[in-house]
Amino acid sequence: MRFVKVLGIAAVSCISLFACSQTPPPAPPKKVEPVKVAVKLNPATQLTGQLQLNKQGAIFTPCQGSSQYWVEFSSADKQLLERFADNSQLHVEMMGRFDNVSKQAPQADYIAKIVPESWQYLASEGPGCEFSVSELSAWGNEPSWRIDVEENKILLSTMSGAANQAITRSGIDKGVHFWQAGADLYLSVTKQQCMDTMADSVYPYTAELTYKGKVYQGCARRPFKQHVDLLAGYYQVKLPTASGSGRVVDLTLNGDFSAQLQNTYLEQDKSFVEKGYWYPLNQTSLAFTVSQSRNQQVKSDMIFDWDGRLLRLRNPESQQQGSAGLNMMKMNGPAMAHNSKTKKTYHQRSFEPATLKASSEYDPEVEAALKQYFKLHRTELNGTKYQWWKFDLNGDGKDEIISYVDWCGSGGCSLLVFEAKDNNHRFLSKTTLVHTPFFLATSSNARWQDLLIQVSGGGATPGLRLLRFDGLSYPLNPSVQPEAPSPAPVSGITFQAEAFSSGAGRALN
Repeated sequence: MRFVKVLGIAAVSCISLFACSQTPPPAPPKKVEPVKVAVKLNPATQLTGQLQLNKQGAIFTPCQGSSQYWVEFSSADKQLLERFADNSQLHVEMMGRFDNVSKQAPQADYIAKIVPESWQYLASEGPGCEFSVSELSAWGNEPSWRIDVEENKILLSTMSGAANQAITRSGIDKGVHFWQAGADLYLSVTKQQCMDTMADSVYPYTAELTYKGKVYQGCARRPFKQHVDLLAGYYQVKLPTASGSGRVVDLTLNGDFSAQLQNTYLEQDKSFVEKGYWYPLNQTSLAFTVSQSRNQQVKSDMIFDWDGRLLRLRNPESQQQGSAGLNMMKMNGPAMAHNSKTKKTYHQRSFEPATLKASSEYDPEVEAALKQYFKLHRTELNGTKYQWWKFDLNGDGKDEIISYVDWCGSGGCSLLVFEAKDNNHRFLSKTTLVHTPFFLATSSNARWQDLLIQVSGGGATPGLRLLRFDGLSYPLNPSVQPEAPSPAPVSGITFQAEAFSSGAGRALN
């Protein structure tokens, strides 16, 4: 009886379960994805720095550093710049967009190009990057006058004296911004391009000053400040690897918009470095574009969000950074090198004084290195003339190839360095504006000897400059490198070449 009773209870339970299985389960809650702020890649960026004009094009160097960018002009830009001669060096403020350079020389030697969208200011003379603009500065000629608007006052300077007056009224009337100080001074400013022919400058605003019944015409400027200080800097994170030793990721965002990403695998003591450029997308996000990887041109955009503490990579899996993500902390100080447990030591080198004269003789290694360089940059040989030296620049017992080529201007010619690597020579760096003789320094960086190059012509300030290897290459433009200390750290090794204008050099065909 007890067995039958239990069986009856089990049957009822089964019927109940069967009835429950016929009721559709409740719908699962919808997954709410976090909202991401939409960003538009490649917005116009505020840029201020030096613009070097030449026959081949123009090079831009930001005030915040020494990185150089190729500039691509529109027909309207060319018309505006016709007033300035070739080899002019201008201070400019502009809104411009970054992009990758083409694979054609001479663009191919730069990490990026800039396409100007609008010009705020151009001047061939004046203090350049050192100039400080108040809330507004306006000035004119014939007679000479200047006004600076600061907080609630107007500072006026004329040939006959100066005045400091409180602003009694200011505002915007039909698109014209105006300031008034008492009954005697009234300044109006209109957004319209203004030419100052005496100073050979172009301004974004026209100005009209009425002072004691007289009317004066002139130009005006407003502050043009770049807001990159918050985002620029050095970031780092250490991530686990399958081997357990870990991987260190370093990202350096320089104030001049150049950038470098380095992955260091600690167990293997191997580092992979990629170069590129960056720009802010808004106040809380930025884009980093890898444009050079292992001496090859690439284009890979990485978008980061900044929360005031961490720089976070969006979509890390699509960037081959793993599902753990790439969240980097902003560090104090410059990026540090990561060494394995066994540190390699290198001894200070000494040199016997010698003058090394460049050769124009045929050498199969030199020809092969140069032709590989032209192949990588997809350019024609076009009978380029060259001279060369072989010298061990990094103390590894193997001679590098140093080639002096006839890509010349008033500032000098170009120097190509090829590193001896695996029974071959691979392109290491290009330096422009080189005159000979130049010299080997006793100082070095990352095992590579520094170079001492005399700079003159092409708008550069004459002087002896110290070129240091930065871990990847020698600098492109010696004119923006630091002056050599006095006395100069000369090693006694001098590199001498003949002038190409005298017929020297071997044609590359």
